[in-house]
Amino acid sequence: MNINSHLLGDLLKSMGIISGKQLEEALQFQKGFVSDSMSETDINRVELVTKSREEAKDIPLLGQVLLEKGIITKDLLEPVLAMQNRQVRELRLLSSEKLALVIQIGFIINSTVDLVDVLSLIMKYANIVTDAMASTLMLLDDKTGELVFSIPTGPNADELKDIRIPPETGVAGWVAKHQQYVLLENANKDPRFYSQIDDITGVETKSLLCVPMRSKRKLIGVLEVINKNKKACFSEDDALLLSIFSHQAAIAIENATLFDSIQKQREQD
Repeated sequence: MNINSHLLGDLLKSMGIISGKQLEEALQFQKGFVSDSMSETDINRVELVTKSREEAKDIPLLGQVLLEKGIITKDLLEPVLAMQNRQVRELRLLSSEKLALVIQIGFIINSTVDLVDVLSLIMKYANIVTDAMASTLMLLDDKTGELVFSIPTGPNADELKDIRIPPETGVAGWVAKHQQYVLLENANKDPRFYSQIDDITGVETKSLLCVPMRSKRKLIGVLEVINKNKKACFSEDDALLLSIFSHQAAIAIENATLFDSIQKQREQD
């Protein structure tokens, strides 16, 4: 799951029921119901909200668009809607303390546009959120499709910096391809497990949780935590929390990257 997985389109896409192209087609059709007769600069904020609220009454739901365009059948749509509702209920059941921690972390991460600071904060708090022994932020190289160990933490973490995992390799590669989280109680028993990393660090991976890191509709990388403290195993709550946190982190990375790009452009000018 990712932070947007409770959104119908992302659920359908991650499950392979519709393609990314079909989703974009439906969203563009849906967007066409929004009037562009007045720009934001033409009206004040109060009028803008009122106008948007009135327009929302006439915008068809995504499921309705997908059905009417023949992209999906009712038999396929109904179980996904049920899953969507279940995930919303699971979110409501999280303890207020855990949710407060994630929100607090989001504020802290987004309090700086320095990319190094952002990445350091992400990994510091990823361990806190899930009570993990170690964590790794792997960024996707858009040119090669490889996942790069960008900010690893834990024992012998320096040995992992800038190590590249080939596309679709290991649990992280599977998560990047399918954009769904993976939770393993015994990592070594899973055929997707990439044991070479354990050989490098000398640390045995027992339990593992890996979630996709996405912002809007772009995959940035994956966030992985291993070996929950006190010999416990990661839970579905951990997966939900890390997915929320991963989305916050992805937005922070994009913002910091954009800021860095603007600064470099100014220096060149």
